[in-house]
Amino acid sequence: MGRRALAGFVMLLLCAGCEPDAVVHKVGWFSTMRHQRNIKPYARPIAPVEGTVPVTGGELPVSRATADRLANPRTRTAESLNRGQWVYATFCLVCHGENGRGDGPVALAGGGPFPGVPSLVDPARPALSDGAIYALVVDAQRMGRGLMPRYGDKIHGTDRWDVVNYVRSLQLNARGGTGPR
Repeated sequence: MGRRALAGFVMLLLCAGCEPDAVVHKVGWFSTMRHQRNIKPYARPIAPVEGTVPVTGGELPVSRATADRLANPRTRTAESLNRGQWVYATFCLVCHGENGRGDGPVALAGGGPFPGVPSLVDPARPALSDGAIYALVVDAQRMGRGLMPRYGDKIHGTDRWDVVNYVRSLQLNARGGTGPR
């Protein structure tokens, strides 16, 4: 019993004196656990298969083909317009300007470096459906507007539709408050 106790004590001293991580990874079955096939921390997970339906509340991508079928669930109330104005001032005003004329501070028309910022209130824009404007907010590059950044990851939920409603009010004001909404 004395020899066993001494051997156990020596092993305990040896294990305590070394780095445990180095010892653990030299044991065969620990190393297989370490080098298994899995997603490492901070690694990008595998993208979902094309056409799958999210089950965690995600949304399907909007395209030119599907945008016009989107119906605006938000009515143009004062609450929606006020929220849309705030979101517009936060994300859109810098390029499109205060009145939506494409003359924001970073647009070429407003003295900035970026050319080609379109007016949201020109006569062709009211012809766009609410769904098309929504899709431009979510992912403009997919909708054919290559210079406009993607705002789908910044503007969420009903705020997107509130911006659509606010842009419609800018269009209405540009026409002198007359015509179809």
